[in-house]
Amino acid sequence: MEPQRLRSAHPYHTYEAIQQQPERIARLLTRQREVLLCAAAEIARRQRILLAGIGTSLHAALASERFLRHLSGGRAWVQVEESFELVHAPLALGPEDAVVLTSHRGGSGYSVEVLRLAKAAGAFTVAVTGEGGGDAMRSADLVVTTCEQEIAMAHTKSYTTALAAHALLAAGVSRCRGWGTGSVAERDIEQLPELVERALAAEPAARAAAARLAPHDRLFFLGAGLQSLTAREAALKVKETSYIHAEGFSSEEFLHGPLAACDDRAAVVACLDTSPAAHRTTQALLAARATGAHCLAVVSAGAAVDARIEPALVVPAAPDWLVLFPHTVAAQLLAYFLALERGTNPDTGREEQPAHTRARQQVHC
Repeated sequence: MEPQRLRSAHPYHTYEAIQQQPERIARLLTRQREVLLCAAAEIARRQRILLAGIGTSLHAALASERFLRHLSGGRAWVQVEESFELVHAPLALGPEDAVVLTSHRGGSGYSVEVLRLAKAAGAFTVAVTGEGGGDAMRSADLVVTTCEQEIAMAHTKSYTTALAAHALLAAGVSRCRGWGTGSVAERDIEQLPELVERALAAEPAARAAAARLAPHDRLFFLGAGLQSLTAREAALKVKETSYIHAEGFSSEEFLHGPLAACDDRAAVVACLDTSPAAHRTTQALLAARATGAHCLAVVSAGAAVDARIEPALVVPAAPDWLVLFPHTVAAQLLAYFLALERGTNPDTGREEQPAHTRARQQVHC
């Protein structure tokens, strides 16, 4: 980070980006609607849909697959790949395929290489990328612009604007394919700016919960269904901002191995919504508590919660396929205030530290 942009106290750039999300989502839904619906119409004509990204962008791709699965009633066959793996284990692509790449910075790297391969194969390509990023992603057939580049290393508003773009894209594909859910879904999407605004009200609870998590150096985030993606994104944000060990798991995956790493040194955060799958997350959280781990729950308003669990954060209710949005905001706030509690700078990803400067010089991201 440039020295003149480096901050040393709250509010950091990360906090400001979190607060900007309702307006940035609203702006995306207005300014990018036409290109997203054009992209949806083209994708609906293709037989196969491939989604790719890396890191937070991979989480957006995974969410997009879930959006399409939900809106199609399970009829959409969509594949998600990490861009690096796709380059090294390529798929045979052709004109019958649509390839959607998500990369906020969009300058170079493996997502750009996937785009090059897809275009060379004749596939229809869509890039979901940020303003002012690299030109390479802008060679896609259609380009969806999310928001300005993040100042902070951890991506927050770029993630939720990408999620909103993928949600509208999925709704458009559903309508064009005649799956009967597209129009209702598009009305759901109009709620997103207000939904995210209301989720920001969890800030005091997130600050209090972060103080309870701060003594622990081993964090696990759990969720089932869509919330498994929230868990993975939350863990990534904690690693990027507090520099401690954090992992995100689906509830079932956690119970098949990672539970053994739980004891009184660990803290476990569960994302609970109104879906039937949340019951398994509750079981996983109670199992973790039995090992002596410190346990917290982030709960959708209106969700039935086991009497043995006290919600640490309550987020607004949302249409079941959009529950990612309020839970993601809660996770961002939790990660941010955890960084403050632990005395780290949530903006830099340690890039200002000589050892990490040297480390980044060894790799090309």
